[in-house]
Amino acid sequence: MQETFSLNDLYIRYTEGLIEKKQFEAMIFIVIDKDLHRFKLNRWRKEDVDDYLSWLYPRISRAIDSYKDIGSSFEAYIGALVRFAAKEYRSRQADNNVAEYAAWTAHAPECYTGEEEPDYSNDDTACPKTQTEPPVKNPRQLLALVLKCYSYVSDDLLNRLYPRLGIEKEQLQQLINRLRELRAGRDRKIERLRESVNCQFYRCIVYEKRLLSMPENSALAERMKQRLEKARIRLAAMRKRLSKMRPSASNAQVAELLGVTKGSIDATLHVLKNRWNNDLNKTILN
Repeated sequence: MQETFSLNDLYIRYTEGLIEKKQFEAMIFIVIDKDLHRFKLNRWRKEDVDDYLSWLYPRISRAIDSYKDIGSSFEAYIGALVRFAAKEYRSRQADNNVAEYAAWTAHAPECYTGEEEPDYSNDDTACPKTQTEPPVKNPRQLLALVLKCYSYVSDDLLNRLYPRLGIEKEQLQQLINRLRELRAGRDRKIERLRESVNCQFYRCIVYEKRLLSMPENSALAERMKQRLEKARIRLAAMRKRLSKMRPSASNAQVAELLGVTKGSIDATLHVLKNRWNNDLNKTILN
């Protein structure tokens, strides 16, 4: 039967030269592994305990050299080190998991680059080509709508729209560029707020991960719950604020660009909105 010693006994044997440092270190880990409850590791999975002890090894080695008997026993010294280091390890583990999740989320679209493109039928009857675009009854209305939604207008869409608007493509591009200049400050605020929302979202995930690693009903867990609740409230407020910051141009900016009154743009967009709703209702009923 293998003889067992307390950490204090092992330290005395080490200082007397009865065991070498490597053997002393190994025996410390054996004591920790056999009494996980005393070191607050009994709720951990076996794999997590093994990973943690491997991560802890350099600290135990340094702790042996730096320990001095100033009223606290070696056993209490190592016990405090193991418990406090466990909190740091859990915190780092949660941060790494969140960072990994964020990285995979950011690069998820790249996972689809290797997929084969679907086969499309070459049958013209399946998807008839429109030789000529239908005429626009009121190009002024369409122009107001294009400028209102300038942030969603691509170069390809510009090539299709400018002949129907009765203006040159360069002129239409100049109007859109002018709108972008007018909206530059607002767009930067939206982008910064969107980044803040993302950071706050991941902060909530970090708090949730840390909370799962804490003992239930402990004082530390209660404080983390309060931090998580405050973070969620702030996230909801930031999302609400972002939803009110429209990326489209204001009616006043469109009116200024076209040299008309704001009321004219309001009326134009209201007519287009009603027409869209009526067409949509007819499609649903049919």
